[in-house]
Parts: sequence; structure tokens; C-alpha cells
Amino acid sequence: VLFPAISAGQILAIMTACGAVAALAAGYAFARRLRTAGPATPAGPASDRAAREGWRMPPLALLQRPVMSTGRKIGMAALRLYLAAAMVLVIVKIVRLALGH
Repeated sequence: VLFPAISAGQILAIMTACGAVAALAAGYAFARRLRTAGPATPAGPASDRAAREGWRMPPLALLQRPVMSTGRKIGMAALRLYLAAAMVLVIVKIVRLALGH
């Protein structure tokens, strides 16, 4: 809508490039997770069930804010950047329409 002269081939090229970047980022995140994963702790199903049944939520006043991982921080920054870019592009389109271009 913002660039009406763009061709279908250009749109596909942009989508392919974005998909490739996303696949590389996902592969990197997956490899990093495999590298940092520790050994699994063996636990019997009976002990898990008893722990689950006896667990209670701590009072909210005692809970601390969770620490955001680096990957989550990068993802949130990307979403904020996307939202800001979309907002700017919508404002540009509104101004162009208002000026009759």
C-alpha cells in the first residue's frame, strides 16, 4: 500500500530474504540451546505427581520480577522496532494522502 509500484518479484525477494534471516536466527538459537543444556535430572513419576499436588502459589508480594534472557530482550527490541517502523510508515501514508500525492 505504501509503495504501489513495487512488483511481485520484489515482494517475493524481500520475503525470501526475511525468511532466510529468520531461519538463520532460529538455527543459531537452537544450536545455542543445545550447547548450554545440562544433563537431565532423573525423577520418578510418583515424586513428580506428589510435588505437583502439594505445590501452592507463593503470595504475589514475595515474588520477584523474572530476569529476561538475552534472546527475549532481542526479540522484544525487534518487535518494538517493527512497531515503530509500521507507525512511521502509516503516518507517511496518511500525510501523502492528505497532500494528494
